[in-house]
Amino acid sequence: MRKCSLFLSLNCIFIVLLISAAGCRSSPPVKFYTLTTLSDEIPTQQVPAASGHLSIGIDPVNIPDYLDRPQIVTRSGMNELKLAEYDRWAGSLGENITAVITENLSLLLSTDSVFPYPWNSSTPVDYRARINIVRLESIAGDHVTLKAIWTVSSGRENKEVLTKASVFTEPWSGRGYEAMAAAMSRVLENLCREIGSEIRKIKD
Repeated sequence: MRKCSLFLSLNCIFIVLLISAAGCRSSPPVKFYTLTTLSDEIPTQQVPAASGHLSIGIDPVNIPDYLDRPQIVTRSGMNELKLAEYDRWAGSLGENITAVITENLSLLLSTDSVFPYPWNSSTPVDYRARINIVRLESIAGDHVTLKAIWTVSSGRENKEVLTKASVFTEPWSGRGYEAMAAAMSRVLENLCREIGSEIRKIKD
């Protein structure tokens, strides 16, 4: 009787292990995504030469807490968010956004002197840009919306020169999260163009 019970137990364990192994094999591979910059879209010969006469410091970009995770987050309802377990950011989304904004502004302002925080204190910047992303929402297969409140301050006195709220929307054109990342890159490009334009006005 004991042998029979032991045999059944071993069979049950074996079946559970087989099911678990089958489940592991059937899990889809994880895909990783990053945001693109203007340099990824503009041919090298069309990128304006860096002047180096203007220096900008970029403070760490704030993003909503619910986006600060590896999984890509989309909105599936008025009060509901969806986490894509097998579609993730290749690194920190906040750091990726800061890097994209830094490179975009460098291209748009034609200067090599755009630095993410912390920049070298021995090289004072002309202006500082502080960006707080209030919303960065993706509606699956529809659109991506960015709302940001941003401030430009003088670099030396850190005195506020301009504060503005901006909202941009781009269509989620295409299928999958790669299309979403492209739309998110475009709204960030729109934001950088507006910030760059305002900095040029202040400088002139």
